[in-house]
Amino acid sequence: MRSRCCTGYGKDMADLKLQVPVTEEVKADTHTLAKIDRGVEDADEGRTVPLDQVREMIPRWISKVKSQK
Repeated sequence: MRSRCCTGYGKDMADLKLQVPVTEEVKADTHTLAKIDRGVEDADEGRTVPLDQVREMIPRWISKVKSQK
């Protein structure tokens, strides 16, 4: 797993310094952390999806999840 440093996309996100109150500690397993790291790497390397395309995809994701219940 790559080191958790702030570069590229991740650095930009860290620079936002959002004022969000912490309500509880979030624990993530190594598999989840690896997936997050991969997503940050993808964004750093320009492998992203435009917002308009994501908005079109969301209804399909929701219906897919609902059909699995």
